[in-house]
Amino acid sequence: MLWVYAGIDLVRCDRRARLELPTDAIDVSKTTVSNLSETLLTIYTHQARGSSIYLGFIDPLTMFSQQDEARLRKVFREFQVYMVVSNPFILPFSWKNGLASLVVIGEHNAETSPSIDKRSAPHISDQV
Repeated sequence: MLWVYAGIDLVRCDRRARLELPTDAIDVSKTTVSNLSETLLTIYTHQARGSSIYLGFIDPLTMFSQQDEARLRKVFREFQVYMVVSNPFILPFSWKNGLASLVVIGEHNAETSPSIDKRSAPHISDQV
């Protein structure tokens, strides 16, 4: 299951994600990109299913090959994975299937942002 925190201000997204992490989450945010997929697969092999993993900022388009994206699907299906992205649309479709929560973080000023529909609220809520 994926918990995705998205927004332009990645520092704020990271701060919010870290506040909502379970206390026993495994933090792999400092792992180098070249070792990240192998680290996640090692965690998959040695940890109990349902454990939590924090990836930090991730851009799957530039950080993972298509083979790595496919290999990591089982990690996202069996574990609670938290990540920060600049744009949730860049996540591979197979990862989006396991999306548990999408939190969009950003500033909103109702006076300057246009309303999509006059009957609806002029903003997107923090949690979708």
